[in-house]
Amino acid sequence: MMKINIKAGKGFSLVELMVAMVVGLIIMSGVFAMNAATRDAQKTSVAQMDMVADARFAIQLISYDLRHAGMWGGTNVGALISCRAGDACSASISGEAIPSDVTVGNDCGGGDWYINLSQPVFASDNTNPYSGSCIPNAEGYVDGTDVLDIHYADSNEPGALLDDTVYVRANILNGRLFISATEPTLDLYGSSAFTGNHELYAYSYYISDFTDSPGDGIPSLRRAALIKGPSVQNQLLVSGVAAMQVQFGEDVDGDQVADRYVNPDDVTNWNEVYAAKIWLVMQTDEELENIDTTKTFNIAGVDTKFGGVDKPRFFMVTSVISLRNLKQL
Repeated sequence: MMKINIKAGKGFSLVELMVAMVVGLIIMSGVFAMNAATRDAQKTSVAQMDMVADARFAIQLISYDLRHAGMWGGTNVGALISCRAGDACSASISGEAIPSDVTVGNDCGGGDWYINLSQPVFASDNTNPYSGSCIPNAEGYVDGTDVLDIHYADSNEPGALLDDTVYVRANILNGRLFISATEPTLDLYGSSAFTGNHELYAYSYYISDFTDSPGDGIPSLRRAALIKGPSVQNQLLVSGVAAMQVQFGEDVDGDQVADRYVNPDDVTNWNEVYAAKIWLVMQTDEELENIDTTKTFNIAGVDTKFGGVDKPRFFMVTSVISLRNLKQL
């Protein structure tokens, strides 16, 4: 019978095995480090994309209101509307409720802020003019940021009138403010197809130093808004907005075209403002450990520094908006 002699194969020595393990550990460490770096980069990219999306949304909100500012239904001439701030007004023969009949809770700086049609756009330069009213200390207003007021009437007519909502009934020749389900009778063309009812909007935009609760360290864009009641409500709009500045394009030669952009305090005539430029500084929610996020942005002509070591990332967005309804044709 034939015998088969099988010799055992030579295996790895202990030294070779240890070297192989070390090499494997080095390779795996590199793989894990690359994976961690990729995840961190992805996380940073997602945070930046979220920040850009929030910035666009914030700009769109403000831009929409600014583009509609100064339109009161059938006219953009506030002086043609009766029962606005400063008017001695009584109900028409329809017996509707008028703004002076209702006390607005927490109104901005007085009982007639919401019906101030003479200044559809206004801003306070780096100060809060409503600290004793609609933007109290509890709202965490951020010092050194602007407060922007915008007033207008909805371009669409409501399906039904409500007793607790402020409206403008107007056409191209005249109009009246009222608060009721009973519409007023106008002196001119009250039954015309070009006469309609439009809900009144009044907003005051500002920056708060918190989002969900005081001290959370996440600033936000907020606004005091006219709501049903009528009353004024503080509304959270966009988280992560750290600063807001506004400049206005003012006409100085009478051609109804903005000739220069100035800070709110430098506007000489609010009736000759035809554009607005908005700067918003956004920040991420999370602070970045051991990373210097310092950035300097030129905001309204002033270099302003944000960030630092162990601080969030910052991003600036700006937009120029035409105030088309403020032009008196």
